[in-house]
Amino acid sequence: MTTNISNRVKNNIKLDPNSVWILSNRKPFNYSDGSEGYLKKVLSKAKDLSSNSYELEKWIKDWPSEYHLSRKRSQLLRGFDFDRSNKVLEVGCGCGAITRFLGETFDDVLAIEGSLSRASVARLRTSDMNNVDIICAPFQEIIFQEKFDIIFCIGVFEYSAIFVDTEYPHDHILNYFQEILKPDGVVVLAIENQFGLKYFSSNKEDHTGIMFDGLEGYPRYGDKKARTFGSGELRKLLKQYFRSIDFYFPYPDYKTPSCILSFRFFQKTHAGELIGRFRQNPYMEIGKSLYDERLVLLEIDKNEMLPFFSNSFLIVAGKKEVLSLKLKQLGFYYSNNRVEKFQTVTSFIENDEANLLVKKSLMNNQDVVKSKFIKLCKCQSKWIEGFSIHTQIMRRVKDKSVKLEELFAPCKRWLRSIRLVSSKLDEKLLIDGKYIDCVWSNSYILNGECKFVDLEWEWHESISINILLIRCLYLFLTDIFVMKDLNRALTWNSGKCLIIKISRSIGVELSKEDFKEFAKIEIRLSKSVYGRNFFRTYCSLIFFFNSNKVTYFFISSIGILLKKIMQKISAITISFFQ
Repeated sequence: MTTNISNRVKNNIKLDPNSVWILSNRKPFNYSDGSEGYLKKVLSKAKDLSSNSYELEKWIKDWPSEYHLSRKRSQLLRGFDFDRSNKVLEVGCGCGAITRFLGETFDDVLAIEGSLSRASVARLRTSDMNNVDIICAPFQEIIFQEKFDIIFCIGVFEYSAIFVDTEYPHDHILNYFQEILKPDGVVVLAIENQFGLKYFSSNKEDHTGIMFDGLEGYPRYGDKKARTFGSGELRKLLKQYFRSIDFYFPYPDYKTPSCILSFRFFQKTHAGELIGRFRQNPYMEIGKSLYDERLVLLEIDKNEMLPFFSNSFLIVAGKKEVLSLKLKQLGFYYSNNRVEKFQTVTSFIENDEANLLVKKSLMNNQDVVKSKFIKLCKCQSKWIEGFSIHTQIMRRVKDKSVKLEELFAPCKRWLRSIRLVSSKLDEKLLIDGKYIDCVWSNSYILNGECKFVDLEWEWHESISINILLIRCLYLFLTDIFVMKDLNRALTWNSGKCLIIKISRSIGVELSKEDFKEFAKIEIRLSKSVYGRNFFRTYCSLIFFFNSNKVTYFFISSIGILLKKIMQKISAITISFFQ
């Protein structure tokens, strides 16, 4: 924290007891999401305040705490090649989730926040950082003594009309930014897309809470409200003040992103299947979907319109023709729903021959990580254009005219390829444990043959082909069970019966022992990789194998609800006793 702030700003400001600089005669700013009191308790007790803190994630109990404490927040920016010596300004730092990452990344960070309660929380989040100053003030009223290399404006630009009293508030803010940037400076802006795909289904507009409000052009409450923009309008706005503009696309959105893709990535390949993996946060208030988003994404991708319908934008705009800030690769995605040692980052790289490569690395920078039953290895492969077997089947599950054997016909080629790497023992076809991840989502048919990608896992012993087939079908059926209007051949009297029926259609007979062995492996795998307890996985398998689709859906919904309730109770209880 700078002791002489007057070297940075001309305004009359003072330091309050919470180590927040406060602008004299500032106007009251009462914005709050109601989480500030809870966050103060959490942050004052926590030992690890870092942007990658597993400790803080344990305190998540609802959407506001998810937004402020999730490690995913900083994933929005982790893929950029930053220079530590850059002088950084953050506009609207909120409760400090991004501020913390900036303090870890740069030597000199100045953060502005209008709400004193939120600025105090941000100061708590950065309490051990002397390179971070936090000022409580309307940012447009600050008169700076210096210029900045980078301005970060994450989830703030859309509120310009509420807090800037001019005829063209968004233009005013952008002009203000370019004036306080150095000649080669850039602004990094994150905002929801007015035409995000989620808004065409059942999701309410993020800021007004009104369904279709943004799509209709915000007609209800006049100009003095929050609003977002489509890519075309936003680019036109930025072009008036910045010479170079790069759009990036966070999925499922910029708030808790698991994936960041560049526009170049979309130019290189089709990404609909990849994007469909990233679901919206379960804490968000999501309405009942009017369609299956994954199928819609594939059709949008076919028409090369994925960037237009992205739920959020991440934009880097520079004053010079050549931007000084770029994403390190064409894109990234993070697998951080696993236990800590098994978490990975997958990079999309364009090599010298303009081929697209997929490189998977462990977040702990090791080459190999083991547990008792499974091993994870870093790997690299060529990107395969086209649909995986999983997606090929999923695209046809609503086709009423297709028979079961025809629907799962691609799996016969998969089965033939798996049998080629098998060996026979006691009438069983066994495969090496390194093939445990040859599931249908990692399997592609090229020139009549099946190719496997992303084989990061290795089981500690050989497994039978029948076990792997059950695993493929279990993953597939649990993925499509929420879909409506399915082919009658997929009628789900019980998950076990349906798996047996599908297996027979491709020429495989399964036994009771096969299902018992699969359950044993799946329970151990879930515990090792995802940290799930034995009872939870066992019950889930029992319900799946012995229930019809409606019952399984009902029980699964209750299970998800109970998990959220227990997580909330746990966080509140810990907070109370501490």
